Amino acid sequence: MKNRQITDYFNAICEFRQVHPVVKGQPLRTNDAGMMTVRDALNGFKDSLQNKYREFSGTNLSVEISRGITNLPHVLYACILPPGQLVPNGIYTVICFDVLGRGALVGCVESKVTSKGLKTVLRKKGPGLLPIDVDGASERTKYNNVFVNPKEFYYPLEDSEMLERHIAESLELAFTLLTL
Repeated sequence: MKNRQITDYFNAICEFRQVHPVVKGQPLRTNDAGMMTVRDALNGFKDSLQNKYREFSGTNLSVEISRGITNLPHVLYACILPPGQLVPNGIYTVICFDVLGRGALVGCVESKVTSKGLKTVLRKKGPGLLPIDVDGASERTKYNNVFVNPKEFYYPLEDSEMLERHIAESLELAFTLLTL
């Protein structure tokens, strides 16, 4: 898997979700052998992002992916974190995968757990399903409305150029918001 591209991992994660969509009350166990493909894809995606975004504007970055101790998280993601930022408490760039495998929502976000008071886009107002939906089962995992500059990327992702451009724009925005 070492030579795979960002697009390959992106598509593999979407394909996994298409076969294993989020169904409330039916968790997927992380220790199930069938979960190896998505764990490998998430780790490969993380490595690809880490290599591409090791540093930004002379500042070292880190990448965190969704993990589950017992159950696979409903919303699979990869966060690109500036120094001092944490997934539960920070401003950063994230790639959140749709709960049905239709693609991903990408952009600069504020942590869902610890709001930073950013002006975010209200994408979801009611219970309906969005074209790319990144709301999990609990209030703590409803991510549709934490994006400052959300952009949808659909499966299959043929070329990563627009995705990578939006990631760079989102990182720039995160750094700007962190200095305000």
